[in-house]
Amino acid sequence: MTFEEKIKYLRNLPQFKVVPISEVRAIAFVANEKKGKLFLDPEDVEKIVREYPDLASKLGPDGLT
Repeated sequence: MTFEEKIKYLRNLPQFKVVPISEVRAIAFVANEKKGKLFLDPEDVEKIVREYPDLASKLGPDGLT
């Protein structure tokens, strides 16, 4: 999945439809793909939440919720 495809995938998820594009791009940049879905490592979630605290409710302990 390319970077642009990751962004489109995230934008199609209900919890990311109204999230600013800079935050979606940050998630897409670190997200890993597995079987057509995106996942985040716990360390990546921590880094993203430090920079964008509002995303804490949208990102679960296992990555994307």
